[in-house]
Amino acid sequence: MVTIHPQTRAAPARDAGIDVAAALAAWVSGVEPSALFCGTRGEAEVSAARQLAIYLAHVALGHDLSRLSSVFGRDRATLRHALRRIEDWRDDPGFDRRLSQLEAILMPLRGARMSPGADR
Repeated sequence: MVTIHPQTRAAPARDAGIDVAAALAAWVSGVEPSALFCGTRGEAEVSAARQLAIYLAHVALGHDLSRLSSVFGRDRATLRHALRRIEDWRDDPGFDRRLSQLEAILMPLRGARMSPGADR
């Protein structure tokens, strides 16, 4: 008897920068970071925090939408919606100021990869 196992997709390895962006977005939103990676939409607070994490990972860290789609388990159209939504919120000067501060925290991590002996 031959048993056929359905093919399972391995979750993509997450980038530490994406984890930092997600943790930062979750922290300022008051939600658990793990909730941002759930397969379901979640409550409004979780959804908004996920949108913020996606925005930060894309804009501040430079991750492309294909990578973020894999990591967050959302399609590219959903990611584009998240980016537009955050851009719309930037019309509020207070939100824009706070978002700029979050971007400033993450920008030094953009493209940063540490390897042993890199400074030698």
